[in-house]
Amino acid sequence: MKIINAALRHQSGLFTLTLEDGAIAAIDAQPTLIAPVTASDVLDAAGNLVIPPLVEPHIHLDASLTAGEPEWNMSGTLFEGIERWGQRKATIDHEDTKRRAHTTISMLRDHGIQHVRTHIDVTDPTLAALQAMLEVKEEARDLIDLQIVAFPQEGIESLDNGRRLMEAAIDMEADVVGGIPHFEYTREQGVSSIKFLMNLAERTGCLVDVHCDETDDAQSRFLEVLAEEARASSG
Repeated sequence: MKIINAALRHQSGLFTLTLEDGAIAAIDAQPTLIAPVTASDVLDAAGNLVIPPLVEPHIHLDASLTAGEPEWNMSGTLFEGIERWGQRKATIDHEDTKRRAHTTISMLRDHGIQHVRTHIDVTDPTLAALQAMLEVKEEARDLIDLQIVAFPQEGIESLDNGRRLMEAAIDMEADVVGGIPHFEYTREQGVSSIKFLMNLAERTGCLVDVHCDETDDAQSRFLEVLAEEARASSG
């Protein structure tokens, strides 16, 4: 595979990139523009800049393309948005979830994004969205590297069986442990949820990605709790 007529950062002129086994094997300067080639193993960059793939570090693929379903978020606030998603989640469908996720992944791909971390709501007792996304991860593996966060949208301690659902999600091979401590009912539950998720991550060897202090409340100070748990666990 070759990419011809490629511009590179901090370099003048055009280049040909030779790819082998999915990696760049050689970069050769071109004396002149190469005429377009119709060969299937040659991609003409047409003088455009070639850069490493981009990263989407935070997206919710299970909720993508659902704006206005069943209602619009009229206040524009996070908490009404969560309420609207709660309504939509009640009608979740396996194939619909996969279709919307694949459509969104195609859009990400078309904009040069290859690495994606998606938060998936695991407070549905059936874990239907997670199951659908695990299938999408496998089906889209040739397009993107998809990393799945087990995200407790309605809380861990404030939700019946919240801890069990988080553990089940990791057992199903979600990649990352999530959390939302400021959405728990009390400060104590928020702190407890952080301690639980950090322990779960340590036990399973997972990464951690927490929605933390995502609120206008100046008294929401869970970031320092998360930081201290991370410090303590690293020691």
